[in-house]
Amino acid sequence: MQILPVIKNDAYGHGIIEVAKALSQERVFGFGISEIYEAYLLRREGFIHPLFLLSGFEKNWLPEIKALRVTPVVTDLSTLEYLIDFSLKKAQSFEFHLKIDTGMHRFGLPVEDLPRFVEKLRENPQLQLSGVMTHLASAESPESELFQRQIENFKKCLNLLHNQGITPKFIHFCNSAGIIFHQGFVGNLVRPGLALYGAYPCHRARAYIKLKPVMTLKSKVVALKRLKKGEYAGYGPTFQAKRESLLGIIPVGYGDGYPRILSNRGFAVIREGRVPIVGTISMKALYVDLTEIENPKEGEEVILLGGEREMVPADELAQLAQTIAYELFCNLGKSIPKKFIEGNV
Repeated sequence: MQILPVIKNDAYGHGIIEVAKALSQERVFGFGISEIYEAYLLRREGFIHPLFLLSGFEKNWLPEIKALRVTPVVTDLSTLEYLIDFSLKKAQSFEFHLKIDTGMHRFGLPVEDLPRFVEKLRENPQLQLSGVMTHLASAESPESELFQRQIENFKKCLNLLHNQGITPKFIHFCNSAGIIFHQGFVGNLVRPGLALYGAYPCHRARAYIKLKPVMTLKSKVVALKRLKKGEYAGYGPTFQAKRESLLGIIPVGYGDGYPRILSNRGFAVIREGRVPIVGTISMKALYVDLTEIENPKEGEEVILLGGEREMVPADELAQLAQTIAYELFCNLGKSIPKKFIEGNV
């Protein structure tokens, strides 16, 4: 079984180069990406691993795809034609993977187009199909009707290819949830994404696997505000003190990717204890209620995500924000400065 970590979108906001360095030490097979510039960044840093454009490609990317030694993923007959035209003009062979739409209806060759795909492949021996893949829409629910249908459709497609004498080297469809939950046939290549970063694809995954958060978002108390009972704080205002209160101002807001919807519903950790986020989160600041903290000080550290012993779990915070951990990671990783720390696995 080979492992193809998915590090698209700046490794889900964690930093594509540093994540690739860490994963390469674990001798992974290659990396899954989604944009050609990601391949450029990795090759510039000296990575020689196989790279796969998992969500397809644009026609004008092909010169760079070839120059950067990237394996494209064909997602329909049109992108297959791009490969055919390019390979004939350049008189070069071209290796690629095929993504089949087995029921998610996102990227992927429709099942009914597979016979035509086979015809085109036979007419163009310069093309080398080295892998076949699909993507699961509900891998966290292997008992679901959609999951079962996708697996059956994928097997039928593999059988059709096999009956035509086409036997790709790699078969892959399991993402993080698929790796955790799916029993039985899993192919010979897996594509972990979210779980690599220490987050769970769903709450019940916690009963199956223990993960450690990779991203911790830290800040500090930059100012303290004392409120009398009945006084207000922030925009709106949406917070009114029901008692004498002490609020701490944290210099993080929605401009940094911290969800505004967590106003009056999120939480942070100070001195290993949870404190509520109160008031409306602004572009560059939020309030935490420090009334129950004994003698808090300006400059004290606050954990907004992650932390040792998973103080602020990504999936819990995401649920409060009515989103998913993927979005939290990607948004927070865009503008907040990162510090990379080696740790024991």
